Amino acid sequence: FIFWCLVTVVPLALNSAIWYSQADLKAPVYCDIVAKLRVGGDVGVPAAILCITRQLEAIAAARQAHFSAKDRRRRCLVDLAIGLGIPVLVMILHTIVQGHRYDIYQRVGCVSTMYWSLPTIFLVVIWPIVLLLAAAVYAGLATRLFIVRRRQFAKMLESSKSAISTSRFIRLIALSALQIAYSLPITIALQTYNLVKLPLEPYISWSNVHYGFNYVGTYTLDELQLYSPRVSLQLVELSYWSYPLSCAFFFLFFGLGEESITAYRDGITLVGQRLGFRRRASSATGGG
Repeated sequence: FIFWCLVTVVPLALNSAIWYSQADLKAPVYCDIVAKLRVGGDVGVPAAILCITRQLEAIAAARQAHFSAKDRRRRCLVDLAIGLGIPVLVMILHTIVQGHRYDIYQRVGCVSTMYWSLPTIFLVVIWPIVLLLAAAVYAGLATRLFIVRRRQFAKMLESSKSAISTSRFIRLIALSALQIAYSLPITIALQTYNLVKLPLEPYISWSNVHYGFNYVGTYTLDELQLYSPRVSLQLVELSYWSYPLSCAFFFLFFGLGEESITAYRDGITLVGQRLGFRRRASSATGGG
């Protein structure tokens, strides 16, 4: 999850700074990479949420609270297949329906492009929805099992010496629920709007779809507001902000948790010791 946060949010910040006041052609190689990573991020964040909810459901069902070395390897492979393998696969499949290199929007920067056709829906568009729906099912099951077994849950975690405490379990469930509640309706609304308003083009051949592939579209803010429907722009903007919000949710739930605050305090104490603050404080106390 942290990986996909960095992969998506850092380029968004850079793009906004570089193309804040214009939509000029610049940094072509950078844009090729960022546009493709955006495709991966659209799938990677939902895939990461699915990995989290799968683990929580397994723990709540008392199937796995303590992992042996073999269990950890198997879980790691499955999580890699879901959280990294599926996004990378979709990034590769996106090439099949990538009509041209990318577009540049003012204040947004480089964005990926897709030839709007039936293969586009099944190769790229449908994946975030499927992954979020699966994550919602696992989150619902984990929540139900936790409520039903809440009395035995803490004892089970303690006896198994699990690294996940009850409070961390609750934070993970809450984080997943927030992500799903925000991302799933927006994704469904955006793609439904596209299906209703944009006619599907026939996918004739690779050469037809990729004709003039090196073209890069540039759109200023005025052009976007003039030629794009207001509802479409609002949905796109909500989708755009989903990445910063996802990372903000993660920080609020875990960056301000008891474990994190303890780690911050220990880090500050260590830095203070290295800088000699303890020695000066001790000297001042002794002098009094």
